[in-house]
Amino acid sequence: MKLKSLLILICAVLPVAAAFAGDGEKIRYPVAAGTLYPRKGADLVKKAADLIDAADGRLRLPADEIPKAVIVPHGAQIFAGDATAAGYAALRRLKPFVRRVVLIGSSHRGRYYGISLSDARYWEMPDRRFEVDGEMNEKLLKIQGIDYDGDAHEAESSLESQLPFVSAVFSKDVKIVPVLVEDASVEQVADLIDAVWGGLETVVIVSADMASGKDADKVEKTMREAVGLTENKEYGRIKKRHFCAPLPVAGLLAYAAENGSTVKLIDSLATSGAGDLRTDGTFGYGAFGVYENDDGARDDWEHVESVLRENQESLLRVAAQSIVSGFERGRPLRVSESRYPEEFARKTATFVNVYHNGVLRGGAGTGEPARSLLDDVSENAYNAVFSDFRFVPLTEDEIKTAELSVSVLTAPAQIRFDGEDDLLSKLNPQQDGLILRERSNKALFLPQIWGTFPSPKEFLAHLKQKAGLPANYWSPTVKIYRFRVIDLNSGDLEDPMSVWLPKGRKK
Repeated sequence: MKLKSLLILICAVLPVAAAFAGDGEKIRYPVAAGTLYPRKGADLVKKAADLIDAADGRLRLPADEIPKAVIVPHGAQIFAGDATAAGYAALRRLKPFVRRVVLIGSSHRGRYYGISLSDARYWEMPDRRFEVDGEMNEKLLKIQGIDYDGDAHEAESSLESQLPFVSAVFSKDVKIVPVLVEDASVEQVADLIDAVWGGLETVVIVSADMASGKDADKVEKTMREAVGLTENKEYGRIKKRHFCAPLPVAGLLAYAAENGSTVKLIDSLATSGAGDLRTDGTFGYGAFGVYENDDGARDDWEHVESVLRENQESLLRVAAQSIVSGFERGRPLRVSESRYPEEFARKTATFVNVYHNGVLRGGAGTGEPARSLLDDVSENAYNAVFSDFRFVPLTEDEIKTAELSVSVLTAPAQIRFDGEDDLLSKLNPQQDGLILRERSNKALFLPQIWGTFPSPKEFLAHLKQKAGLPANYWSPTVKIYRFRVIDLNSGDLEDPMSVWLPKGRKK
């Protein structure tokens, strides 16, 4: 007789025990011991450790590629153990540093409001007792939509099933932050992840199985689709058919997209159930890693700046010829990337300004990298002349003596701070461009704006107002990113007017 797979793979209906320690502090007891993982403590740790060792040996993970966060399944170890272990094998090199493990999942036991924290002080397991990080919980409570809800956590096993692997990888003094996400927005989940992200002391575990169903071929097709969406950080397209906990996955991907992190499949996809008498369907599992950009990004941008300086005339000509194309064809210049350095094909944000007789006559730009450097410069140059209605339109005769500036933005880096005063102390006047994000409110100031608002406090106040917020607004979910600008100006060329002529043609 077949056992129902949901009882095996997701969580078992067992009596739930909650009690209080001698000092009056609540303990949450396990509900999945003997079903999702071994009941005995010694067996539990050995089984998880063996799975992680096997995954490490099988995958031969690069020593210099260590994720900051992982997405791993929570099904029974007999089915999902290999995929789950792959995620923890990638994390094990962080053991000397990690003091906090944030566990994020969704409830499989009913609908709950918002984002729920565990109200227990300890989570008991067969091998040990985990302490909940109360200090982090208090920080999270300041974010709208997050609250304690012990009922949501009592019978839910998707976070508990991660603890055997946490025991096998991290030290005995590591604390946990269990979080269940139900009725919340992707932005709220991204704010949560931003609040807990921290440094080497913290790892984030998103607990989510992948596709499931009766048709094995359809399940595998949906899993492959999910891999593409996940690795491309297309968080808006993540659905219940891709992951059993789509909101935590989408929130992590949204945060990764905001911060330029890379998402990769760690282990090959796996399924269970087809032809297995213990299940009545096919269930999919996969492990993904989220990798932060390292210090090499700074060296990389120094290289890009060098390439830009060496080829500034070519890039300025693209801007100029896109304006010429606007007059002649009514559209931006179409650029063939194969004729330019490969760095020009990277997604890059730029601003283009057009001047005549030293007076600004138009400007356009993008605050986030969304298309290649060449396409961005071409589009922005065209829009600066033909779509910036703040200025008297430049005429075709005037372009013969117009000057161009192209500002290339470095990749934005998030500033970590503890309150507004701490943020202000970390700003670099005259150098930093800033991007402010507060949920749907966004604004950008280029470094040149420091000339208008020279003090950090005034600069930040006007940035808030540009984002549609009061000048004195503050919230724990405010995010600030800094960037630098590489400026290229046609006036710096030996012959500034040459960019208005097609390449190879002389005046």
